[in-house]
Amino acid sequence: MTRPNKLKSETKTYNLLMRQRQWDMLSRKSHELTTLTKQQVSAAYIIRLCIDMHMEKTCDEIERRYRAQNY
Repeated sequence: MTRPNKLKSETKTYNLLMRQRQWDMLSRKSHELTTLTKQQVSAAYIIRLCIDMHMEKTCDEIERRYRAQNY
């Protein structure tokens, strides 16, 4: 049986390398939120939400650091 399509728009797969500490935190939070909500909250869902919430600010900070370094 195939997985249900949870995302209603076009998708792209990306393989992510992360620190063990980051994975441990994601795994723990996923479990806690799944228990709290009584619905599956996957690590991937948490990652996607963090990207949506912080992408612009993170890119601005990278640009600011780059400019400070090169002036």
